[in-house]
Amino acid sequence: MREDVEFDAAGVRLRGWLYLPDDATGPVPAIVMAHGFSAVKEMYLDAYAEVFAEAGLAALVFDNRNFGASDGEPRQEIDPWAQVRDYRDAITWVRTRSEVDAERMGVWGSSYSGGHVLVLGAIDRRIKCAAVDPLGLHGADPGDVRRRS
Repeated sequence: MREDVEFDAAGVRLRGWLYLPDDATGPVPAIVMAHGFSAVKEMYLDAYAEVFAEAGLAALVFDNRNFGASDGEPRQEIDPWAQVRDYRDAITWVRTRSEVDAERMGVWGSSYSGGHVLVLGAIDRRIKCAAVDPLGLHGADPGDVRRRS
């Protein structure tokens, strides 16, 4: 299930999608995802979030400030430290959701945002897992992230 969401990040409204597993019987682990350069959530992150939800995780995908559906000026400005702070605000927001286990939080980044999640994993004790796709999704099949038995 996908839900349109928005939350505050230091006075800027960030917008995204929250994916939840259809068969969850209680709070589930969550992963927070965003692009780190100029891409928006519709550029493959939705496909990965769907796979994570099918695997039993909540996935919050959001547009960085100044990009896509999120607010912020000047438009198209890339500020890596603001993007790291926005990830932290996204984590704070998703932890308030009753469907999410606030103690099992992860972050996922591709390409440029891979660097963001490495920083986040080092500075934010709420994060239990940081995953990086260094190739930036180029030619990747979202089905490849499925857990193999």
